[in-house]
Amino acid sequence: MDPLHIVQVTPFFDSKSYGGTERYVSYLSKELVKKGHYIDVFTTKKSTEIPYQSYYTNMTVHRFFSPWDVFGINPACIMLHKLLKVQNVDVFHVHSFIYFTTIQAAIAKMFRRIPTLLHIHGGVGNPPYRTGFVKEFAKKFYDITLGRFVLSQADIIASVSAYDAELLKNTIHRRKERVMIVNNAINLEIFPEVVPKINEEQIITYIGDLEPWKGISYYIGVIKTLLKKTKRLSFWFIGYGSLYSVLKEEFNKEKRVKIYGAVKHSSIPELLSKTNILVLPSFWEGSPTIIIEAMAMGIPVIASNIGDIPRLLKNGEEGTLFEVGNTQSLEEAIINMVENYSVFVSKAQKARKRVRKEFSFQNVTNQIEKLYYKLSEK
Repeated sequence: MDPLHIVQVTPFFDSKSYGGTERYVSYLSKELVKKGHYIDVFTTKKSTEIPYQSYYTNMTVHRFFSPWDVFGINPACIMLHKLLKVQNVDVFHVHSFIYFTTIQAAIAKMFRRIPTLLHIHGGVGNPPYRTGFVKEFAKKFYDITLGRFVLSQADIIASVSAYDAELLKNTIHRRKERVMIVNNAINLEIFPEVVPKINEEQIITYIGDLEPWKGISYYIGVIKTLLKKTKRLSFWFIGYGSLYSVLKEEFNKEKRVKIYGAVKHSSIPELLSKTNILVLPSFWEGSPTIIIEAMAMGIPVIASNIGDIPRLLKNGEEGTLFEVGNTQSLEEAIINMVENYSVFVSKAQKARKRVRKEFSFQNVTNQIEKLYYKLSEK
């Protein structure tokens, strides 16, 4: 089949934080280049010292300066003028639902009628915790105005989360036949298969943004309780966010709690290989990449029973789900896994085979490529 010219629109790309959506776009773009397609990436940058264009074999990254992030997550930039001018495009592939980059891509689609795949990586619905009146109102207002406009311009809506897909179908999107599931994915080459060791000290690790929606606040209470109950456990936090300083203050003198801050994604596999249990206590998730990464390596996982997590992690068979926000439930889950660790390691080893098959970038890229050809009619 003929090679395609694909424009990927994403709020962030190869930034310092290098989050799950960025990795998705980065690895997907590289896989598509291997298949002979040409990629233009439209994204943002924080510094005027970063080049506006970076050129690679069959791929160009266009960066647009964003002087600030609205609500700390949404980069304010202007790229519409370039989206309206880019030539010979077969498909727009627009990532995420709530960003200014997404809105501008939807406007460009409206004027240019270029086939568009909108990829949902989370952010559907309202956070199940208090965010303050302004943020809560802004999200609800966005969903019923600009959100609906963005969705209306998409020819296909692909969600990495089955939970988010159903939420879209039952709330703000009326064209249910356009919504489908395209799994989250990871690069299996950098996440080797391991067998966690049972040591005297067991390391419980959290990896992700240090933000309220990640459940950090109540997880702190669980850690304090467990530190008093047993000397066998140590806790790691890997990531950065608005609660970083809170964690530093809470555990300033505690030697068994280590707060790494932001690390390069290339360091995550090594840190996971030293981890006994991954914990994700989030209030709000789509299809969290870190769970897939840990499961692909064979690391036992404990996570809250929200979003698409129950689809990723089969409770009891592959790991443990607990009632979100329930400190006693999380505490009991950790103690049970520690006391029966060899059993949960065995379960994690079995789950690893399924995850490495279903969530590989090769598998997902083939699925997305078929959607591109369907949209472009080539």
